[in-house]
Amino acid sequence: MRSPEEIMQDLDRRVALIQEQAGRAEQLLAESEATLASDDGAVTVTVNAGGGLTGLRFSTEARKMSANALADLVLDTYRRAAEQSGRNTAAIMSDMLGGDSEAMGVLQSFTEAPRES
Repeated sequence: MRSPEEIMQDLDRRVALIQEQAGRAEQLLAESEATLASDDGAVTVTVNAGGGLTGLRFSTEARKMSANALADLVLDTYRRAAEQSGRNTAAIMSDMLGGDSEAMGVLQSFTEAPRES
């Protein structure tokens, strides 16, 4: 039977390992932005690991577009970048949580693109 000191030491080691993994995941997620350009290069968006828009650039091609066409292009490019960001996030977290874990299943339900009806 293990002593209370041994149990506490084991617990301390486990907590330190979890803290190390969380710090590594935090760093990887901070570095996992997704930047995508539209097919014609008129719009470039950058999305962070949480799917938030962090950058938006227009080329000179964007000036030739109608406002509605440009808006649609921004939304489409953002959607594709957010999907890529979700895949990046899922890959990082899969390494930490285990690809088949229940927690990973929950995360994937939030990072997968909605299915169109």
